[in-house]
Amino acid sequence: MASDLDPVAELLVPGLHRLLDNIAQAVIVQDESGRIQLLNVAARRLFPDLNLGDDFERRGESFVAETGGRRVSGRLRRLADGWHAWVVSDEDFMLEASRELAGGEGHDAAAALVQLAVPVVGEQAAVLLPASRARMSWWCYTDGATKPTTGVARAPAPRTAPVLASALRGVIADTVTLPTEELPALAAVLGPDIAQRAPVVAAPLRGPDRSEGLLVVARPIADTLLVQLATLAGPTIGASRRRDEQARALTLLQAPLLPLRPGALPEVPGMQFGVAYRAAGELAVGGDFYLIRPSPEGGALFGLGDVCGKGAEALAESGRVQHTLAALMITEQNPTRLLYLLNRALLAAGRTVFTTMVLGALQPTPAGCRLTLATGGHPAPMVLRAGGDVKDVGLLGTVVGILPDARFGRTSITLTPGDTCLLYSDGVTEAGRGFGDNQEQFGPARLAACLRDCAGMTAQAVASCVERTVYDWLGHNDGDDLAVLAVRVNELGLDPPENSAH
Repeated sequence: MASDLDPVAELLVPGLHRLLDNIAQAVIVQDESGRIQLLNVAARRLFPDLNLGDDFERRGESFVAETGGRRVSGRLRRLADGWHAWVVSDEDFMLEASRELAGGEGHDAAAALVQLAVPVVGEQAAVLLPASRARMSWWCYTDGATKPTTGVARAPAPRTAPVLASALRGVIADTVTLPTEELPALAAVLGPDIAQRAPVVAAPLRGPDRSEGLLVVARPIADTLLVQLATLAGPTIGASRRRDEQARALTLLQAPLLPLRPGALPEVPGMQFGVAYRAAGELAVGGDFYLIRPSPEGGALFGLGDVCGKGAEALAESGRVQHTLAALMITEQNPTRLLYLLNRALLAAGRTVFTTMVLGALQPTPAGCRLTLATGGHPAPMVLRAGGDVKDVGLLGTVVGILPDARFGRTSITLTPGDTCLLYSDGVTEAGRGFGDNQEQFGPARLAACLRDCAGMTAQAVASCVERTVYDWLGHNDGDDLAVLAVRVNELGLDPPENSAH
């Protein structure tokens, strides 16, 4: 779109309209009689009903008005021979742009940017962001489209599109008009007919410490506004990219530490396992963890641990503990000796965060299973007998990873068919509701009562019941990480699905 101009205005200042078309503010020039002699592109956008020769009646030196649902403000600039100009700013556009770009969690700032640019800045806009393996991510929006399109394409090659390639890498720091012969490099983004919609301008999206990519506009109509929009969007795009990169990295780091879910637990003949897990905070994994390792002899080695702390620190330390423990299990399966070895390994690594843990070894016997337990400063396991009796397996032991002369408790019990052993983190018994002096913890007594109500349930049903009961108790209060591992010996002649919740 070109500005409308009267031959009088062009005669007085040749080329004036081309200069004014490149500014973001609307300019309306009137002669001494008040007739409009020039409207730049921004003025035509804000006041589509105005034409050359019309009156633009405004009193005083400034005004604030609504036009097209937008709030604008204008200031009078007096010219020679009784002529004057109104310089009008679209107050809402940059505010709207800031709001749209900021968005919220999960917001796509690049998609918002191309929609903001069209048709205000040009008839088509694209955001290009460098990606790995000589590729680029792109978002494109064309005037009249229902929504932006997005994809990944090959990045422009320096040999065939040197200007575009340099701009995308941040070598060219200024806004640049792309050479016509380089436009085919954007055909996958802007369409095969992009050369027919020249000129195409690329503005850098500058972040705090690097160029994040490009805002590309076909047939731009407001060069200054294009630069302002790119300058506004650069830091937001950069922050969005960093969040995405951090989220991907965190997902990759958490993946090996994600606890097994009910449908993915190992199967051991004659036994059932049930689990429940909730991490406090925004991470998918916290400091609590559990493990189940079937043994070649038909039994299993299992355990549950709780690393001191919350959030990323607890996650990192939990990863160290789990990896160390997994390596030790290759050559050692005795629960007590494993705790001593783990303690030595953590001390040798210079760890300053302690861990509490219970490890257990199950061995099938004619009467059911022999269970050997070893504990290091962890809440006492509980056993639910088939008849409904509940007892805790009290074991004394110091925490793991702090003291060179640590001592770990050890005991053995027999689980008969229908019996269930429950391991749990302190997120269960220390779950509190209320505040200050009125806070009350869930406690071992409530856990034992909950277990009594679980008599006859499968292992998974027991674990799920404990989790649900604790969170019902918490209500709207914040809880700590919670982990539950239930181990049940099947009744004779019965072998229900391992992770059935019924």
